[in-house]
Amino acid sequence: MCYDIKASLEAQKSRAQRSGNLDAAQEIETLLRKHTKLPQSHLSGFDHPILGIYTHDNPYAIRLGRWGLIPHWFQGRAEELKFNTLNARSEGMLEKAAYAQAAEHYRGILMIDGFYEHQHQASGIYPYYIYRKDLKPMALACIYQPAYNDENKVSDPEKHSDKNARQATAALSFSIVTIQANELMSTIHNNPKLKEARMPLILNTHMQEQWLVPELHKSEAFAQSAAGKHNSPTLNQEFILQSHEIQLDCHTVAPLRQNKRTMPRNAALNNERDASARFDYPELSPGWDLFSGLN
Repeated sequence: MCYDIKASLEAQKSRAQRSGNLDAAQEIETLLRKHTKLPQSHLSGFDHPILGIYTHDNPYAIRLGRWGLIPHWFQGRAEELKFNTLNARSEGMLEKAAYAQAAEHYRGILMIDGFYEHQHQASGIYPYYIYRKDLKPMALACIYQPAYNDENKVSDPEKHSDKNARQATAALSFSIVTIQANELMSTIHNNPKLKEARMPLILNTHMQEQWLVPELHKSEAFAQSAAGKHNSPTLNQEFILQSHEIQLDCHTVAPLRQNKRTMPRNAALNNERDASARFDYPELSPGWDLFSGLN
């Protein structure tokens, strides 16, 4: 799963900066500052935040996207969608009705600082922040759907109420693609209710360019089914292995869902805190027991 992320301004515009197009990077900054909430170190997918997505038709500029893909055939309002589309499993995205068109034709990249996941232990459930070991921005593979009706097309936010202004700016909606977890994420994403541990599809530089190739049969990211060209292609296993090889690091953080009963006494209680900051839980320390610290 990938439902919680950190996506700073610097991370989101990093792909444009890497290309050397400083004008594009400045345009991205202006766009994000105008239409999104910054800074914010923790974004929950269930709030359907607006983020910047790089797409194949303009790979070093961004389009604003709402997290939570709206299928092309869905004709209601976005908030009326009754199922979760924050993540799309790579194994079935080219076959499921909600994702098939987006997976085949509309693939994008979301640049973030890192993401959060919860680990289940006997003493409780603990949030971790996961990031690249080299501290570089993390590129996540996404599939997206362009706006399909007047209510979701890009429009002038000045013509909308404050409540609807940010939603009106979203030119597309997207899902983060997930794959089977690597060794580190298998240890962290260990919810006993799930069949298997998952993680987002993280892209290195070469993988980013292949992910954005418009035609599936020309991209190294996908392999044609052995059964024939009429069957759906699948994500290339070598592509997944490359993602697993990207070195990650992690540390525990203060609870992401703040309330008086679960928030540690010495953790910040305001929205300005850096949610990704290290927070140590005494009970996770080696040798800790119920009576530690009582002397």
